[in-house]
Amino acid sequence: MAVHTEPANSDSQSTVVDVDRSSSMVNPSADPESASASASALPLPLPQPQTQPNTEGEEQENVNVEVETKIRKRDYGFLPIPKNRRHDPHKKVDEEFGFTWKMNLVFAFAATVSVMNLYYIQPMLVAIASDFSVSHSRISSIPTLVQGGYGTGIIFISPLGDLVRRRQLVLLLILLTTILSIGLALAPSVAVLEGISFVVGMLTVTPQICIPWTADLAPANKRATAMSITLSGLIFGLVLGRVLGGILSRFGSWRDTYWLAVGLQGCMTVILYFTLPDTPDKKIGLSYFGVLWSMAKFFTMYPTLVQACLVSLFSSAVFAGFWTSLTFVLNNSPYHYNSFEIGLFGLLGLIGAILAPQWGRLVDRTHPYLGQISGISINMISMIVALVGADKNISAVCIAIVGYDMGQQLAQVSSSYRIAGLDPKARARLNGCSLLAVFAGQTSGTAILTHIYNTHGWKPTGGTAVAFIGAALVVLFVRGPHEIGWIGWHGGGQILKKEKITDLSPEAITEKLRVKKKEKEKEKGDGQQV
Repeated sequence: MAVHTEPANSDSQSTVVDVDRSSSMVNPSADPESASASASALPLPLPQPQTQPNTEGEEQENVNVEVETKIRKRDYGFLPIPKNRRHDPHKKVDEEFGFTWKMNLVFAFAATVSVMNLYYIQPMLVAIASDFSVSHSRISSIPTLVQGGYGTGIIFISPLGDLVRRRQLVLLLILLTTILSIGLALAPSVAVLEGISFVVGMLTVTPQICIPWTADLAPANKRATAMSITLSGLIFGLVLGRVLGGILSRFGSWRDTYWLAVGLQGCMTVILYFTLPDTPDKKIGLSYFGVLWSMAKFFTMYPTLVQACLVSLFSSAVFAGFWTSLTFVLNNSPYHYNSFEIGLFGLLGLIGAILAPQWGRLVDRTHPYLGQISGISINMISMIVALVGADKNISAVCIAIVGYDMGQQLAQVSSSYRIAGLDPKARARLNGCSLLAVFAGQTSGTAILTHIYNTHGWKPTGGTAVAFIGAALVVLFVRGPHEIGWIGWHGGGQILKKEKITDLSPEAITEKLRVKKKEKEKEKGDGQQV
């Protein structure tokens, strides 16, 4: 901290304090005499010429301060925000809205209810085709459109979490999907169902707003646990959407599924209105198109992000391709299960969702690289079991399903934690980059493994899945846990014990980054000045 004093005149005596970024804030109510005594102990600079104050500029600055410190009372300019959910600009967000398990559960339930929109359709295709008297190939375009819409939303909507206030964004998204679900329930034709399904998929990115939002509110030493709970909500939604869609379409009407979606999302909208905090935007100083361009630049800036995305690409390809191919395996000899019975196997995925918070606690206590390696290794063992016995014994299928879900969640929680620790101002965009890799993996994996199964059968399909997991392990092994560059093991291989975190705030950067030469010189210069 450098302190400079101006020469006293007959009217006033002032002390100007210049504080370094890393220093503590100066108490404005401190004793003036002690401040003057401290200042006199330091060398005095040459007197600076007095200048007349810019009255007009000062008045403008005061106006800006008043605007910035005003408490926001309404959403969208007309909807009152509950008093206990309003943000006071004079307070820190993490102190004002202390992160609790109740808030964590709200994020998790929001993720569950929202993501179910993407998976209701999958077990209902036969019932919808029969209702509209169209072929299965005609109706099979709907799941593709839903996922295509979801991918569009990941690119163009989820990055808004770094640009705008997230309370208003989440409320708007879930309200719109609620209204559109009414259109799905009343759809008079396949064409209308296709169009609305694409838009619903595009707007179903509430989980991808809530996951980085969780990281922005949770303390650094509990970040992985908190994120894993929100992520477990997403996994529950993935499983429950398929199961409920299958049950309701089999014992009732496929339209009943969408009416259920309307009710669930309507209730969730009310709950979110009363519980979501009105946290401020991040003031990143970028336009919307600047935000999108920054996502592309991140792939050249953060080796940890690229490594995590490649791992997600390969593991997600196997996850999606395995489930699609498994449908054919269970429908053929020696099982001959029908669609409803095959859908019940999805309930095994709930085990992975239940274990996700436990994986989060593990990541909070050890280096997340251990979670990545362990998760992908579990995936490898699971796929080897499936390769050997999935077409012979149902127990091999169950072991492979449970094992792969467990490994996938462990790897995903670990990767998400590492990505969230790169830049607190860019967590929504970094999460979007990761999701693009997941989406690309699921899309390509489904196409590749399904084609191989239809052409060559299960053994080559399982072998390809094992090869994909092997590629993910190679990506992890070429870059160590403490490496700040693109390839290597600089810093050693210690992963059983996490380095002590001194900054426990939600804004803490927990991933090692490469510091540019100019930044080092600037920091060195600041240190010399102090």
